[in-house]
Formats: sequence, C-alpha cells, structure tokens
Amino acid sequence: MNKNQIITILQKSKPDHIELIKQAHKLLANHPQDKIKKPVTCDACLLGKWHAKEGYKLVNIPQLTNLEALHKDVHNLYTALYYTTFDRRTKPRATVISAGVEIPVVEKKFRDKKLKQLEKKTVTLVRSLESIEKKVANMPEQDFSSPWLC
Repeated sequence: MNKNQIITILQKSKPDHIELIKQAHKLLANHPQDKIKKPVTCDACLLGKWHAKEGYKLVNIPQLTNLEALHKDVHNLYTALYYTTFDRRTKPRATVISAGVEIPVVEKKFRDKKLKQLEKKTVTLVRSLESIEKKVANMPEQDFSSPWLC
C-alpha cells in the first residue's frame, strides 16, 4: 500500500466516524429505526479493515498503538446506544444485559451518558487519525516499500 492510499483511507475514515455521532443524535431525537444506520463492528468499517490488513504495520507511528482500542470503543458505544434505544421501543423499559441478566436502566441518563462518551471518543479518534495522517504525509515514499513500515 502506498502513502497516498493510506492517506485516502485515513481521510475517508474521519467523516465515517463523525457520522456515528450524527446518527446517535437521531437516536435520541426518536427518529424511526429505518432512518438510522445500523451499527457495524469495528472490523467491518473501512478503518478497521485497513488497520487489520495493513495499518498495524506502521510500527513507527505511536498513535496506532491505541487506535484499535479507541476505534473499538467508538463502535461499541454507538452499538450500545442503538440497541438500547430500540430495545426501549419494544419493551416497557430499556435493559442492559450483564452476565446474562437483564438490568433495567434509567433511559435518558443512560442514553445521554453514552452519547457524551461517543462524542468524546470520536473526537479523540478523529484527532488521532489527523495526527497519523500528518505523520504518514511526512514519511518518505521509500519507507512504504518495506512490508514492515519502520
């Protein structure tokens, strides 16, 4: 993978994840389920696929060390918010499953908390992607000829 391909993936990944915040706001505004994007796992989106296949090889970029966990957190937060929201619409009370037991949650507080966490983690993810993008842009092209980019 060359430098420009990596930069393109990083650039496309930022709005993709910012979109999760927009979708989360729609969830809290009670938009119909068919108008809201279903969550995908972190390894199914463009960034996750790239990181699993090629991104982890950028061993000289320290931000990549935490990227995988941060990226997973963003997807997990959106997923929790999505399913808790639609669980609320099909049951008399929203629940979270913990150790196989359904636990009722105070919906508004729970959803607001998840949204704040999603916003914070997504901003951190986007900033990290911007930092990685700058680092990649400043690397010489020959660094990308090695199977392990060091």
